Amino acid sequence: MEEYPYQPIINISGICAAHGMKEAVLSPGSRCAPLTLAFTRHPTINTYTITDERSAGFIGLGLAQQTGKLVGLVCTSGTAASNYGPAIAEAFYQHVPLIAFTADRPPEWLDQLDGQTIRQQNLHANHVKGFFQLPVDYSHPDAKWHIQRTISEAINLATTFPQGPVQVNVPFREPFYPTASQQFEIENPENIILEEDSEQVLSELVWEKLKTEAQGYRKILLVAGQGKRDEKLLDALRKSGLPVVSDVISNASELENAIRHQDAFLARADLHEELKPDLIVSFGKSVISKNLKLFLRKNKPAAHWHTQPAGQVADTFQSLTKILRCEPAYFFTEAREKELFQPETSFTERWKNVDEQTRNFTNEFLGSKPDNEFSFVKELMQNLPQNVSFHLANSMSVRYANFVNQLPEGAEVWANRGTSGIDGSNSSAVGHALASPEKLHVLLTGDLAFFYDRNAFWNKYLPPNLKIILLNNKGGGIFRMIPGPVAQPELEEYFVTSSHLDASYLCQEFGMDYFQSNSVFEGKIHLKRFWEVGSVQSLLEFGSDGKQGQEIFQEFKGEVKNLQF
Repeated sequence: MEEYPYQPIINISGICAAHGMKEAVLSPGSRCAPLTLAFTRHPTINTYTITDERSAGFIGLGLAQQTGKLVGLVCTSGTAASNYGPAIAEAFYQHVPLIAFTADRPPEWLDQLDGQTIRQQNLHANHVKGFFQLPVDYSHPDAKWHIQRTISEAINLATTFPQGPVQVNVPFREPFYPTASQQFEIENPENIILEEDSEQVLSELVWEKLKTEAQGYRKILLVAGQGKRDEKLLDALRKSGLPVVSDVISNASELENAIRHQDAFLARADLHEELKPDLIVSFGKSVISKNLKLFLRKNKPAAHWHTQPAGQVADTFQSLTKILRCEPAYFFTEAREKELFQPETSFTERWKNVDEQTRNFTNEFLGSKPDNEFSFVKELMQNLPQNVSFHLANSMSVRYANFVNQLPEGAEVWANRGTSGIDGSNSSAVGHALASPEKLHVLLTGDLAFFYDRNAFWNKYLPPNLKIILLNNKGGGIFRMIPGPVAQPELEEYFVTSSHLDASYLCQEFGMDYFQSNSVFEGKIHLKRFWEVGSVQSLLEFGSDGKQGQEIFQEFKGEVKNLQF
């Protein structure tokens, strides 16, 4: 039979499979046909077709987060590749491995007014670990070697710490599709370049230096940034006995020594002096709590250590003094065994006492208020099933959850806090649910984030194990909560962007079960049967008054300032 001219390209799927890839998210188009056929016809790679590339990118992100494995993205040329931008940026800041194959026009047609042709080389330059351009001509034998080597390099870069996205740009000339007379067979790769992980440990000399320095610090505070649930790390933190400041996205808030309500009580300037640490030891990525960041920036510790195996380290609190190149679980395990820290017990107990009083107040306050979305979030979080994957959209959803910060045993929290955008919350949750069909996934979202990403449901793969809790206050409620926009006459139309949408028609359109509630009592009744996984995806819409929500949230923050600690 005649050889298919894109044989080196269809072999890419075999190279990806040899590197352990199991999932690829494809978007339709002719220019990408050779890649699409390569992945769909590979026997060990599971593929999804998602028309909206922005949604496809975030579904791929969710798949990669849940599995911990590299996920491939494939799209056609032109603006299709641009639509990966938000998901690629999120993956870059959250260290998620994605490889985006962007089909392209041949170089001679760039800027010649040919259809679907834009400048795709280095299109995502600021938010990828690397860019790779494949050749347009495969006539020389070295071209096959070049492509195979390049794909291995791209995958190794995407999957080494800190993991992240890469772009592989693939130009094609017509024709794209194999004919009946052409053989289409994915060849086993001749040579794969694998990069082995190396464990980074600190030398005894470094440990001796740390121990000498640590003798001068008694008020020690651990700060957990966003991170995956890690049982080894949780065990090491638990045994440390030190206070661990834990936003809801840190996946460390179930610890007995976790500090969960810092965003509320650190608004109190009168507490700052006694809660000021001598030493911060931080790990993980971003934190939500604005009051924590302001507190640590204004009350700088004598030292700030951050533990991270590799990659750029941010100086979020403007106090960084030492970077420890190792895994946090290793560091805290060794630190305990070496008796690195000799903390002041009263400092730890004070943090824990203030945190416990704030939690009790939060529960009492929200339990006594009329029906509102903040109170409903508390009831939701306290009634989540064990071992749930809990997904948080941005804006008020993640903030409400962070103020409540009470979760069942084994819960794991996910949120797009790399860039903190609302654009892919639904799609990311869909990707997670597809990757682990045996697990219950719950997404808490607001109406703007939900409707913004409605194309997440425009596919045939809607997983029944995804449950959506929609807080619908008819607009962007967060703009009523912050001082600047709330004082402007354009608030409702141009910031809140008030609307009258509800999710009932969307659920009908996409075949989802729909529940509706306007009260906390009714919502709790729905929740009792809502967790049961049926044959289709389901959504519970909690309707509320946005202005009332603003008043209750402001009242909550005001009363925290009057608590007697």
